[in-house]
Amino acid sequence: MSIFFGLIYSFFNTLPGLSATVSADILWILFLFCIAVTCARFLSYALTDLLFSKIQGKSTSDLLRLIISFLLYVGIFTLMFKYVLGWNLTAILTTSALLTAVIGFALQTTLGNLFAGVGLQIEQAFYIGDVICIGDRLGRIEALRWRSIIIRTFDASRLVIPNNQISIETVEVYPANKPVRITAIIPAPLNISPEKITQLIKKIILAVPNVDTTTKPLIRIYEYETERGIINYQIRYFVENYLKKHIVDGIVKNRIWYAFRRHDIQLPIMRFFAEDQDYENIKTSICSKPMIPKETIVDCITSIADFAGKPRQIIESISQNVKIYIYGSDEPLLYTEPKKTAVYYIYQGIVKIKQPKSVSNNSNIIASEKSFIELWSSDILKTVHQQLCLFMGPISEQLVRQVANRTLDTRQLYLLLAENISKLDDKNKFLSFAPDYSFKIYMTHSWFYSQEIIMEDIFAQNETILLEVPVDN
Repeated sequence: MSIFFGLIYSFFNTLPGLSATVSADILWILFLFCIAVTCARFLSYALTDLLFSKIQGKSTSDLLRLIISFLLYVGIFTLMFKYVLGWNLTAILTTSALLTAVIGFALQTTLGNLFAGVGLQIEQAFYIGDVICIGDRLGRIEALRWRSIIIRTFDASRLVIPNNQISIETVEVYPANKPVRITAIIPAPLNISPEKITQLIKKIILAVPNVDTTTKPLIRIYEYETERGIINYQIRYFVENYLKKHIVDGIVKNRIWYAFRRHDIQLPIMRFFAEDQDYENIKTSICSKPMIPKETIVDCITSIADFAGKPRQIIESISQNVKIYIYGSDEPLLYTEPKKTAVYYIYQGIVKIKQPKSVSNNSNIIASEKSFIELWSSDILKTVHQQLCLFMGPISEQLVRQVANRTLDTRQLYLLLAENISKLDDKNKFLSFAPDYSFKIYMTHSWFYSQEIIMEDIFAQNETILLEVPVDN
């Protein structure tokens, strides 16, 4: 636009008698105006999108863009009016002082929030995506505006907080994509060595997804409760960001409970008697292993191909050395237990073993009476549905549920759904969302061998009970 007005103005200057007309002056002012706007936009882009993003590694907020743009426009137009057009800005500003005072008084609160927002942007105390805590309000920053900030709470509600209030209150900031520490107290029996408890809990923490493994977990004795027969251990570790904090904390505590059961770490039950305000220790454990009848264990061993046809007396002898392990949903298997040469019989649950990129061979699967759809995580199915919806539309939800009833392998789920996409480009785009690995699925009453697996690549689909049957007997 500035080039257009510049050419017209040049044309006017070449014609005799037109260079000094009002039209020529207007074209000159429009030309300067376009040049000023172009310069302001270019400098705003260079400062906010190039310089700021390169230094901070984050996108610029709308408020900071507004402030920088405003200052650039004011500065450039002031220079243009004073030095190029020769206008007397002092007289203009003096005559508007009274009007400015009236407007400033009427907009006192609004201007207070505006300048508070400017101060917050200058300090750069937090950014979009960070989690902040103001008093008892906690949420993730969605927008930084000229009058307020908007945060999304973990109840899915939106809070609009004035900038002036933020500037005078203490704000706790949890930066996005920065590790956050979790602290918890875990009780353990007094008669179990601290070394065993410490090493067990450390293995559990480091195997949980989204735990920051660059910082070693700290596990220490917090206090003794000799009257209850327990030691309270304080555990401290870091997760990748605050949004994962409560999820990881729940998974760690859940897996500690299962690990205590597997390792015979028994906590006493405390019973409270209201009539005499006293309590007593009951030796019954809250972490005892599942009780499986010996005859049932013998029948399970007999169904394994390697033991078929062996005398029952030998099978009963082997059953004496069988160990029972119980795992929670999505928990790695055998990662806290000593490695042995054994056959693992799945008494309850489903086991998945990570395989190369090719679709798994499920030859060792025994059919289950349950529908597969009940065993899928709702979060996974929701994600797949949203991705397929880009190519298939509303029908994708029904397709995902139908195909999920045929497999428990995520990659195979994507491959089966991709068969419904006609365009090759769309099919490839959809398959790009699929994981680079598949799982071999073992259902209840099937078995696998210790030499077939890598400990880091085997997981429980749901709560799973394994029978460890030694093969060297």
